[in-house]
Amino acid sequence: MTVEEFNTDKGLYSFKFDNVETEFHSHPAIELIVATNRTFTLWTENDTYQNVTFAIIDANQKHKLSASDSALKVIMIEHHKALTKAILACNSIALADGFYIQTKQGNEEDMIREIVQRINDSEFLTDYEERILLTIRYLDQHDLEYNLMVDTLQRVTNLSRSRLSHLFRANLGISLKKYLVWTKLKCTIKQHLNEPEDLFSSLIRSGFYDHPHFSRNFKAMLGVKPSKAYNSTIVQVSPILVP
Repeated sequence: MTVEEFNTDKGLYSFKFDNVETEFHSHPAIELIVATNRTFTLWTENDTYQNVTFAIIDANQKHKLSASDSALKVIMIEHHKALTKAILACNSIALADGFYIQTKQGNEEDMIREIVQRINDSEFLTDYEERILLTIRYLDQHDLEYNLMVDTLQRVTNLSRSRLSHLFRANLGISLKKYLVWTKLKCTIKQHLNEPEDLFSSLIRSGFYDHPHFSRNFKAMLGVKPSKAYNSTIVQVSPILVP
């Protein structure tokens, strides 16, 4: 696995895999998957798609994939749902039931380059209600435990507990608790990629209790065990990420 970009400020993450096989998982990011040679298989909760060359998976949609003989490029886009879907619509692509599946080569590389460029040129987090934007930024900047999070965010946003939870789910499609875990995962990965410390030190510093706690959540959101993703014999970091 090669990490090409891990930009938490823009919500843009890019990876290359020589081969990959995941279990069912979901995450609050739109995922674009391109087979750079051969094809891959994608499972949703209701269907199986074989000989796939390109797929788009909407945020918070359960899926798994297998590409044992194929190289894949994976782009994950967080927070820029309206912009991304507008560009998809201009390319006559709609996410029916949360997925788009293609079994022949097309103009997806040009479209992906346009999406990435537009995101890099755009303001961050423009999709959300103002108080939810404040919530996201606060979570990204502060290390909170769940039992303190809701009370803290109520004070920050001046919203009741029920209103805050409702607005957050309406804007992002997931609960505050799940988004907090996602934030801690991103923090761990970013620290491990860019700072000279081992994975265990990074996950503890990001607020996970221990390695099993981190591993369960990593697998639930990314589909593989962290030991597989971060095996030192396969993980590489693109030179642009090295400080």
